[in-house]
Amino acid sequence: MTTEKILEIVEKYQREFENRSISKRRMDVSKTLGQLSSDERLAHAHYLIDGITQYAQIEGEEGKTGRHLASLQMILSFENWYTLEDLMSHNRSNES
Repeated sequence: MTTEKILEIVEKYQREFENRSISKRRMDVSKTLGQLSSDERLAHAHYLIDGITQYAQIEGEEGKTGRHLASLQMILSFENWYTLEDLMSHNRSNES
């Protein structure tokens, strides 16, 4: 996936977080995602966007970028924002 595509995806999610007034906060790293409330998970997902945006623009950080994007998308699916099919569609090239 290209940097441009990754940035397009996270911009879409950023707008959605803002429209829903979701705060941005890193999760307590001593907890599991399952121990967090829905609000805490979504705040962490929103927090991940900054890292994704930063890592996407650093050569050699493609793996970290992808892992953070996957974590963000996993949380969004778990929170019933998107199905797996939706997320796969988001990740596809616009040329597909």
